Amino acid sequence: MFSLFTRRPWALHNPLKSWTLAGLSLRECQLLVASMTDAEMKVSWAHCEGWADWKPLSGPECHELFTFKDGKHGELPALPQIVQEDDHEITQVRVATVGSPKREQIVRKFTRYEGKVPVEIVVGSNAFSTNTCDMSEGGFLFEDKLPDWVAGYFTVVLNTPDKMFEFTCFLAEDQKKDKFRAEVAPTTSETIINEFKTWLVKQKFPIVPQR
Repeated sequence: MFSLFTRRPWALHNPLKSWTLAGLSLRECQLLVASMTDAEMKVSWAHCEGWADWKPLSGPECHELFTFKDGKHGELPALPQIVQEDDHEITQVRVATVGSPKREQIVRKFTRYEGKVPVEIVVGSNAFSTNTCDMSEGGFLFEDKLPDWVAGYFTVVLNTPDKMFEFTCFLAEDQKKDKFRAEVAPTTSETIINEFKTWLVKQKFPIVPQR
């Protein structure tokens, strides 16, 4: 079992949505708190390494979790015309051809690679071991069905022979009963994502064909 996450001392518990996430950096905690509703903030708890007990988010100890400020952006261009693909392929979208609704092209946002890599999935004090079936910088398909306690945001650690890659993930949507797929959350470090993408390309794994 790997050691959990020096420089990631925070944990959050959201009883309203029944998830607990540990091994968080301060910035990840701030992003998660910023995404909460007022109702969630009133009932959620936080813990930091060195604290004897969980603290309510409303308490003074948690003040710095509310200090995240998003960077200023310039004016954004118009959003692309995309709709979710009905077959629920992870990180896959359908691009509609303007003016010709009968002609559609299936395009994946990320190239997916078929490969078996050992994985640890961590939620709070629980950990689950499995392997990947395929993967991209946007998400993973696992060999085994994920336990029911995997919910909300959770940590996925890929133990490659070269390096350990750590991602914050959430379950891919529209999985009705059995859960096998996870998507990488935007709170994951861009540096880690880029390093993982470079590693993937170097492995020369087979590319999962488009459907």
